[in-house]
Parts: sequence; C-alpha cells; structure tokens
Amino acid sequence: MEYISILSEHERLAEDILTNKQLIIDYDRTRNTNREALNILKKEPLKSQKKVWVNLGEFFIKLEKDNVKSYIEKDQTNLEKEISSLRDTIKQKTTELEKSETGEISKMKGFELQGISASDLYNITGVNKEFDE
Repeated sequence: MEYISILSEHERLAEDILTNKQLIIDYDRTRNTNREALNILKKEPLKSQKKVWVNLGEFFIKLEKDNVKSYIEKDQTNLEKEISSLRDTIKQKTTELEKSETGEISKMKGFELQGISASDLYNITGVNKEFDE
C-alpha cells in the first residue's frame, strides 16, 4: 500500500511539472502576441490614429490607443511575473520529485542557480557599462 502512495506522489509531481511547462508555453505565446501588438501600435500608419480596434475575447472594440497600449504593457508585466513564478515552481517540484525518487538531490544541485544581476556584476567588477562608452 505504501508503494502505491509513493508512486502516486511521483505521478502527481510529474503531472504538475508538465502542466506548468505547458502553461509557460501558453503564456509565452500570449506574450509574443502582445509584443507584436505593441510593435504594430508603434508603426507609422497608426501613429496618427487616436482610436484602434482591439479584439477582447469574442468582441472587437474601438478604444483609445494609449489605453490599449497601457493595457497590453500591464498584461506583459503580469505574464512575466507569472512565467517567472511558474519556472520557480517547476524548479522546486523537480527537486522534490528527484528527492522523493532517489532520496537525494545530487543531480539537481546546480538546478537552483540564478543569474547574476547587473547591479551585482557592477559591485563585483566595479565597472559600469554606461560610463565606459
């Protein structure tokens, strides 16, 4: 009976990981579509227009261009946060899955590494790229 519960826990973790990966793909597609929309709003023919047509679900609505642009930018930041959160969750669940399968996390030690930020790099090297140009 204990063996079945262990296998079901492994299956649940693996299913969560796959679901989160698919959500990241879906959110990334939406983010790319938003980026395309922002680029189209910046193009020359639309610069003179004050209102643009927007597809909101099943409706086409004519809205102020500035409102549409700010809405898309807010959506982009929300998608970035959600994707980042999902990636962190995937890392955590993958580590959890390996730990439950093998009892250790030897293969996943470097999996939780994070990139260095620009300010940390500046603090380490003492070189500011803006002033070197």
